Amino acid sequence: MGTKRTSNNGIKLIKKSNELIEARYKFDIWETRIFSSVLSQIGREDEDLRVYRIYLRDIIKDFGINNGNAYDLLRDAANSLMNKKFFLDYEGEGAERKKVYHIIRSVDYMTRLIDEGKRNLNEYVDVSVDPDMKPFLLQLKEQFTTYDVRNIIKFKSSYTVRIYELLKQRADFGRRKMDVDYLRKVFDLTDEYPLFANFYQKVIEPAYRDINEHTDLFITSIEKIKESKKVKTLEFHFYQKTDHVFEKKRKSNKPAELSLFSTPEIEPIVSGGQGNIDALFLKYQDRVVAEFGVTPTIFIAELEGKTEAQIEQAISVTNEAKKNTALKNSAGFFIEALRKGFTNEKQEKKTKAQKAEEQKTKSQNAKEAHLKAIREKIRELTTKDPSVTEKAIQRVLGSKSGQFRLKVLGLVLPTLDDFRTDAILRDFVQAEIIQMHKADFEHL
Repeated sequence: MGTKRTSNNGIKLIKKSNELIEARYKFDIWETRIFSSVLSQIGREDEDLRVYRIYLRDIIKDFGINNGNAYDLLRDAANSLMNKKFFLDYEGEGAERKKVYHIIRSVDYMTRLIDEGKRNLNEYVDVSVDPDMKPFLLQLKEQFTTYDVRNIIKFKSSYTVRIYELLKQRADFGRRKMDVDYLRKVFDLTDEYPLFANFYQKVIEPAYRDINEHTDLFITSIEKIKESKKVKTLEFHFYQKTDHVFEKKRKSNKPAELSLFSTPEIEPIVSGGQGNIDALFLKYQDRVVAEFGVTPTIFIAELEGKTEAQIEQAISVTNEAKKNTALKNSAGFFIEALRKGFTNEKQEKKTKAQKAEEQKTKSQNAKEAHLKAIREKIRELTTKDPSVTEKAIQRVLGSKSGQFRLKVLGLVLPTLDDFRTDAILRDFVQAEIIQMHKADFEHL
C-alpha cells in the first residue's frame, strides 16, 4: 500500500493531461477533494496505477475540514465517484463520436469501528482508479498541466477548481477566451443556470474571488464579449504571482495586496464559505440526516448559499407534511422544500418579518454593486495603463487634502505601499482617477 507522496516545502503536485482537464464531467466539492488527493499521490515516474489510500486525518488537515461527520462525507463521496464518468467528444471516420470513461474501479471503506483505540489507523478510504485512466494521468510527456494541490484546498466549489485548471493551461500567455456554451458543456451545466447573469454569479464570480485570494494566479479582469447583445465569450486576463508574494500570502493567510485597488477595504465583504457550510451542517445534521434520512454528501452540497432561515423553513414544512400526510420520502421532500422554498402557514408569518429585513439591505446591495462597477472600471484602466495610478498619486501629493493626510500620518516621502495600506489616501487616488477619466465613468 502506497503512502501520500510529499516533496520539499509541502508541495504536492497534480499532473493531468489537457484532454482530461477539458473533458465533460461534474463533481461536487467532496468528490473533487478525493480525486485531487488521489492525483497528488501519483508520482512522475509511476508506470502503473495502484490502490491509493486517503486518510481522514490528511483530508481534515489539507482542506481545513472541521465537523464530526467528516468520515461519512469522505465515504459517501468515494461511493458517488464510483458512478461518475468523463465524457470526451471527438471526430472519427467522418462522424462526431463520444467516449465515456469510468474513473474509479473500486473503493474500500470502514462501515463500523470495532476498536475505538484504533480509530486513527482505520479512518481511511482506499481508492482504485480505473486502468483506462492511465493515458490521462501517467507518464505524461506533452500536452499536460501541473499545479500544486495547495492552490485548490481552500476552494468552496468544484467549478472554481475547473476554471483554475483551464487558466493554468494558459499561464504562460496570461489570457484565455472561453465561450460561455463551452464552459456550460465541460462543467455539465447545460440545464442549470440558464440565464447568463445567474451563471456568472454562481460560477464565475466565486471563482474570480477564490482564485485571486488562494492561488498562484491573479485575475485582473474578465471581459464579457457580446454577440447580438448576448454575452457569448468570456476573456480572462491574469498573471502568475511572484514566488515572494505568493509564499508571503500562504504564511500570513491574508489576501495578497497585489494592486492599489485589490485591498479588503475596497473589495466587498463576502459572507459564508466552507466554514459557514460546516457550521450549518453541524447544527442541522441531527434533524436532517438522522430524522429525514438525507445523506451527508447531498445535504452538504445543498448548503451552498443557504441561510439558517431557509433550512429552518424546509425543516418546518417537512415536519408539517409528515404530520398531516402519509409522506413516504422525507429526504426527497426536504431537499425539494429547501431548493424551492416551500412554505406553510406558520412559516408565512416569519417570512413577513424577513421581508422587512431584506428591504432594509436592498439599498446597501445597490450601493455595493455601484462601487463594484466603479472598482472594475478603475482596475481596467490601471491594468491597461499603469501610469494612470502614478499620475493620480502625483495629483494627490500636490493637493491640500493629500498633503494634510500625509502630515497626519507623519509621512514625508510616501511609498506606493503607504497609499495601498491607508484607506483615505487610496480613496483620494480613486477620486483623482475618476476625475482624470470622467468620460469612462459617466455611465456609472
